[in-house]
Amino acid sequence: MRGYLIPFYCFLVVLVLSGCNWFGKGLLNVINPEAEVRMYYVFNTPPDIGGPEKFELLQGLTFDLVVYPLNEVGFTIERLTYTYTTEKGEVAELAKDLALSYYVPPNISPEPTIPQPGEASPYVLSNLPLFFQDTIDYLWKNYGMKNLFLTLKASLRDDAGHTMTKTIVENFPVLQLGEDFWPPTEVAIEPNNLSVSSGTTLTFLARAKDESTIISYQWFVNGRLQGCAGSTPTFTYTFTEAGTYTIMVKVCDRSGNCSFGLATVTVTAA
Repeated sequence: MRGYLIPFYCFLVVLVLSGCNWFGKGLLNVINPEAEVRMYYVFNTPPDIGGPEKFELLQGLTFDLVVYPLNEVGFTIERLTYTYTTEKGEVAELAKDLALSYYVPPNISPEPTIPQPGEASPYVLSNLPLFFQDTIDYLWKNYGMKNLFLTLKASLRDDAGHTMTKTIVENFPVLQLGEDFWPPTEVAIEPNNLSVSSGTTLTFLARAKDESTIISYQWFVNGRLQGCAGSTPTFTYTFTEAGTYTIMVKVCDRSGNCSFGLATVTVTAA
């Protein structure tokens, strides 16, 4: 019987060391921790794109990228990779790598405060381009095209040497005639900028200018996802410890376009 148990024990040791869904990322991640990265984006210039005649407006479209670690491991954003696709597949001539070498310092706070877009912070990259001139030229050259989509990914390397890829935007419609492609606007959370004592339970409400189009809500507390996406705009949370908390909601509409809203709560000891 012991002969059968030895391989089983060896299997458990390998499983714990390598990590899986049952054991998180495994013991190896405790010995040599990997950066836990969260990011979200906000568009700076909502374009008025009603047809091919307004392609030039895309060139000025930029976004702010908020990216931060949840643990004490910093990382470098080495590059952004732009990939464009149509119904027929990838448009190889438009693929582009934007080298950055931007360092994001580690988070040394037990509960990170998520910065706002546009804020002067090492966790905010401002005015990054969504499109380039060759994209505009391609749209003019293919004037009859109806759909072109962008997927934007960030390549990261953390201080421990781990490499990873994070998706920022997936299948964003550069051109989608006759379709809704712009995410919900003026997303806000009520209440906001509150000061409460520990032990307080609050219920938050997500609002947006075009909230009738929203079909899903995802809530985060200091960057950590709270449950699964749902169809109701409210979220209840009990603040058990003192500190500054950032509440974030990700809202998505019927077309799969998503935006974010933020609120801040300061909790003092009871």
